Amino acid sequence: MHFPAYHKNKEWRRFFAGLVLGAIIGYSFFIYVHGQLQQKYTEEHIEMTAQLSEWEAKYETLLNNQDQGSKGKPMSVKEISVVFTNAKKLEIDLLTQHQLNALVKDQLVTVSGKDISIVADQVDLIISTIENKNYVVDDFTYELKVTRLIVSETMNLHLEIKLKR
Repeated sequence: MHFPAYHKNKEWRRFFAGLVLGAIIGYSFFIYVHGQLQQKYTEEHIEMTAQLSEWEAKYETLLNNQDQGSKGKPMSVKEISVVFTNAKKLEIDLLTQHQLNALVKDQLVTVSGKDISIVADQVDLIISTIENKNYVVDDFTYELKVTRLIVSETMNLHLEIKLKR
């Protein structure tokens, strides 16, 4: 019995080369799509974790204010919003921005739930609290500079990022 020699025929060589090339291209496409989905899920996880910790802090401050009998207060700071003005210019990724955002909100956790007039009187203290601290994220040290601070029910902070060496 004789088996045909497939390696001598050009059509068979092309067929097997096409199989190998198709498998390599398909596997690389699978790896690319999987990486993109994994990155998207990681970003969603980071955002949801940050929101959860923020809501827990708000809940704790609301419980503390309720215990202190602060029913008569006219308006209080309910939320802290942080915007980085030069994040695109410095090409800072979303993960680092979320971590810096969380660090800033941790510094200002005592502000939420307080009366707006009290917070407005302490604007200089809030600015110096943010600007005098070095924020370390992934072995990089960042300094933040407050460019704009708006005190209302939602306290808006516009920060400029500086990379410290």
